[in-house]
Amino acid sequence: MKDILYIFRFIKPYKTSLFSLIIFLLFYNILSTALPYLTFTVILDDFLPNHDFKSINFVVAIIILIVLIMAFIDFLVGYIMSYMGSMITFDIRNYLLRHLQRLSLKFYSDRHSGEILERLNIDVAAIQNILTIEIISLVTNISKFVFITAAIFYLNPILATPMFVMIIIQSVFVFFAVRRMHRDIKETREKESKLIGYLQERITLIKVIQVFVQKKYEEFIHSVRSDKIIDQAMNIASVRSQLRSVTMFLRNFTPLLVLWIGSYMIIIERMSIGELVTMWMYSVQYIWPVFSIVMAINRFQESVVGVQRVKAYLNEKPEVIESPNPIKTAVIKGEIEFENVDFSYEKNKQVIFDMSFRINTGETVAFVGESGSGKSTITNLIFRFYDPDSGRILLDGKPLTDYSLRLLRRNIGVVFQETDMFVATLRENLAYGATRKISDDEIMDAVRMTLLEELVNKLPNGLDTMVEEKGKNFSGGEKQRISICRLILRNPNIVVFDEATSALDTRSEMLISETMKKVMQKPTSIIIAHRLSTVVEADRIFVFKSGRIIESGKHEALFADADSEYRRLWNEQLKKGNHNNGSDGKGA
Repeated sequence: MKDILYIFRFIKPYKTSLFSLIIFLLFYNILSTALPYLTFTVILDDFLPNHDFKSINFVVAIIILIVLIMAFIDFLVGYIMSYMGSMITFDIRNYLLRHLQRLSLKFYSDRHSGEILERLNIDVAAIQNILTIEIISLVTNISKFVFITAAIFYLNPILATPMFVMIIIQSVFVFFAVRRMHRDIKETREKESKLIGYLQERITLIKVIQVFVQKKYEEFIHSVRSDKIIDQAMNIASVRSQLRSVTMFLRNFTPLLVLWIGSYMIIIERMSIGELVTMWMYSVQYIWPVFSIVMAINRFQESVVGVQRVKAYLNEKPEVIESPNPIKTAVIKGEIEFENVDFSYEKNKQVIFDMSFRINTGETVAFVGESGSGKSTITNLIFRFYDPDSGRILLDGKPLTDYSLRLLRRNIGVVFQETDMFVATLRENLAYGATRKISDDEIMDAVRMTLLEELVNKLPNGLDTMVEEKGKNFSGGEKQRISICRLILRNPNIVVFDEATSALDTRSEMLISETMKKVMQKPTSIIIAHRLSTVVEADRIFVFKSGRIIESGKHEALFADADSEYRRLWNEQLKKGNHNNGSDGKGA
């Protein structure tokens, strides 16, 4: 019940619509309950024996009017439910999406994207069902059950009693059946969520699966995981089938019981024919509200699982939290300082150890070192994707935690090794994240600066050309230059190039390196590089090893020390042919 009350906040903006809906439904059920009485008891018992056709015509006219009113109420109910369903779905998904965007990166690293998408789709739809369809179904059928119960006991308490007993028997059976199903439903949903995440990952890695000829293996793994879900689904189906069979038995048996007892009561003159037909009609209708309540409770239990899963996400707290009164407006100059920073992504797996360094405003620095030495972690800490375990990070002399995340991240631009692009126009991709509205002239200036003008002119629709999924209609070098162009249009005060050229061919790397030099003329710049030949012109180079900075200085000084880690890395890359300019490092 707590889970249901938790999500009722989403229905508050539409309480007027919900109240109107309930009033319409109650009125509808009052009218539908009156119909059998008017049709059979009044006509057959009151007017037909007296051959009062004029009164019969009057009652028929009333019945027709009632039917028309019910049809109009049906229209209103359908419209209001569609409106509420659409709006509540939007509100819940929007609220959940906003909350997810506030969560730290660790939340996403611990979960499959398929699991998160299932929360946003299937589980949100489950909540919408509870707040609209299931609530309305329960209100409709409970009120109809109450009205019919009142009607049958008013007409004939003796005949109403066995009808009511049948309903009690069904209700007891339903109660225990639903309890049996709930645990299996919850476990099934969790396994389905993991299976969706697995399938999404496999679709993303289909090329790897085909290259390594693992089609049969993947089919086997899918079969094993699916079998576990199928077993529990069959348990649920078994209980549902029992539930349905009992309900259907009572649906057929109750009217027969009414007809049998009622016939005897007519013979002993304790009931009229009109009353019997009316009670028989109520017995036919009586089972449907109960059956619908049963099914609504059944679906309710399934939907509660979705509520619990969404609630679990909404209860997640971001690990990176803004200060109560953060700095929201300030001119960021770009001076960065680390003071004795320790950091670990997981407990007992520290990746940064007692790190201290300072980057001056407007300075270009490079981070180099072997993979896993902690270079890219520095970027994550500067962006405040994570906070240090100890020590502190300063920006322009103030703790990084004093700034609002919005201000901080709007002043930092980054180009990653892999450029992410949206399925949108090239113009929208280039201007994405800009702090103000960007004109086409400004876009084209940035395009020329990043040597993309020829490419744009060749595209079928220029800037209006649609980018395919993951930017498949652009080469790796083109995507990197698009990413740099996006960075220029954003005009940040700190720029980070995180392995921006490591996956490119020699020509593409040379083009992008030239573009990077233009971008780095003004702001504080950080280059995280694998190829040392791309950082020889940096103001300072920091050499990382096992989560520590072991050396720093200009290229010439670091290279001149024959025993330095930098010199070792350089020579190692020289042997592998990773220095595109062919230099041996001297005088570079």
